Amino acid sequence: MRVLTNLSSKFELKQIFFLVFVFSLGLMGCEDKKLQTIKRVEYEPIYMTDQEFKNAVAMETPRELGKPGKIYFYNDYLFVNETNKGVHIIDNSDPSSPSKVGFINIPSNKDIAVKGDRLYADSHSDLLVFNIEDLQNPELIKRIEDVFSFSATMVRGYPYQPVDNSKGIVVDWKKVEVEEICQGDCYYYERGGVLFDAMNAGSGAVAESGGNSGVGGSMARFAITGDYLYAVDDINLVTFDISDQEPTKVDRQDLGWAIETIFPHEQNLYIGSESAMYIFDITTPETPKQMSIYTHLTACDPVVVEGNHAFVTLRQGERCPRAVNRLEVIDVQDPYSPQKIAFYEMISPHGLGIDNGNLFVSEGEHGLKVMDASDPRNIKLLRHIKDLKTYDVIPYNNVLMVTGESGIVQYDYSDIENLNHLSTIPVGTSAN
Repeated sequence: MRVLTNLSSKFELKQIFFLVFVFSLGLMGCEDKKLQTIKRVEYEPIYMTDQEFKNAVAMETPRELGKPGKIYFYNDYLFVNETNKGVHIIDNSDPSSPSKVGFINIPSNKDIAVKGDRLYADSHSDLLVFNIEDLQNPELIKRIEDVFSFSATMVRGYPYQPVDNSKGIVVDWKKVEVEEICQGDCYYYERGGVLFDAMNAGSGAVAESGGNSGVGGSMARFAITGDYLYAVDDINLVTFDISDQEPTKVDRQDLGWAIETIFPHEQNLYIGSESAMYIFDITTPETPKQMSIYTHLTACDPVVVEGNHAFVTLRQGERCPRAVNRLEVIDVQDPYSPQKIAFYEMISPHGLGIDNGNLFVSEGEHGLKVMDASDPRNIKLLRHIKDLKTYDVIPYNNVLMVTGESGIVQYDYSDIENLNHLSTIPVGTSAN
């Protein structure tokens, strides 16, 4: 027993000496840690007073593309959203030689739609209506205030500074360099910009309105069919009667959360969210009726429809970091019971458009994919243009209009096997 006790005591002493040694090293390490200054980037809100915000709306001379977002084509003109800044007007009667007409300055603008001589645009939570009979001099004729609810769509990236509402309305965000003092090993991890798809988006098919409305892209939050404008914000589907010169809000429905895009097809609306695709019946246009919900993995997703098939791109992003990157095909012949029939792995799919079985998918920094979707169960890749940064597309009358960080690029796809480049309006270095 005495021998065991001695062994035990020696073992305990060794443990004590070891702990003292480790603690001493720790103290030495702490003494070596010094204060250091690190620099990091964060996003700072840009404010306007209420008066500045309203007075800023005006037609200006053409400007360079900076961050082109959603696109809308109407009557040989391209209307291109400059994220949070306004709308470029471009004469596209000759896609081989487009010419800039002017720029409508609209603070905090992200969505546009056109019917007849009226252009509809959002500005923060307001809906603006312009008379565009004279495209050289568009006139603001109506502002409907506080009709949209956006929870965080202003945020340009992470990390960001908190908003101080006493300073006014947040109309944009800018990157700023911040210095911080820390002790020891300092680590800083900057996530990529969170340019929400909800902010920059448009679909590659004509809204079947029976009237004189235009064509949007798949990332759009605005859709016109007949005498009604349908718009989605983060949580709502809002319906406006636009039969008169001044639109009237006639309906609002709460859809849930993270609503992103809207696409009209025949008598239905297809609404994309981070977790589902909603199908609404607009046979009674002033009060859309929900028909079904097709759920999918949490992902950023626009949708387009042709015939009895809906094509949805799912993408991993800052808002949906555990998502997948794929193209899903859903049979919507019975809109009350949509069924997935196929899916295809992608790289980073954004907007998409389809015309007579020709499917075009924006792959973000990874270019543009041209696909044969005549058999939705067996879609084939025809071409992958990699030297292009793309966001959304509009295929219309054999002209493919592509928007993204590369600018506005147009192709003739009358021969789908051999796309012919028509023109490029590049992003200007000074605008960036």
